[in-house]
Amino acid sequence: MRIVSYISQEIKGAFRIFKFRGYGRNDIATSFLATNFGEDYIPTKDCKMVQIRSTNSQESAIVCSVNKADKSLSVGEKVIYATDADGVIKASIHLRNSGIVEFSNGTDNAVRYSKLESEFNELKGKFNDLVTKYNAFAAAYAPGGPATQGLPPTMQQGIASEADITLTKIEEIKVP
Repeated sequence: MRIVSYISQEIKGAFRIFKFRGYGRNDIATSFLATNFGEDYIPTKDCKMVQIRSTNSQESAIVCSVNKADKSLSVGEKVIYATDADGVIKASIHLRNSGIVEFSNGTDNAVRYSKLESEFNELKGKFNDLVTKYNAFAAAYAPGGPATQGLPPTMQQGIASEADITLTKIEEIKVP
């Protein structure tokens, strides 16, 4: 096992092959990337990586990159991030031990759109019904008309909306 510095990468067949520098200027070699299932990445230039060699052949693999420790992590937590070419983090997913999934240091809550849409449509329908009734009342109003106060006999009260968008709040996911 040794620490090497990333130079470049290419795809050969189904494998991502990393080119890296070992202990000297002329110690240039290649190895395939061996990572967790479902993960793939291209590191930034000069990223430090761990190379392991097979004991019974000349084959080797890059098993991980050496990252700077994230001091915000607690026991059981995991952070996945992407950087630009200079190594500046541009996107991240923080899996917190509380069950919260935080995207890119987000503090706002995500919503369940179908529930939000349903509640919004209910509110919109009741509002539109009230507007229609008001418009009918306003159209029938005659200045200087009867002295009787109140609503015309055919006018009904509008129905107050009970729409509640708090049902759409997802506590477990935070977004920017």
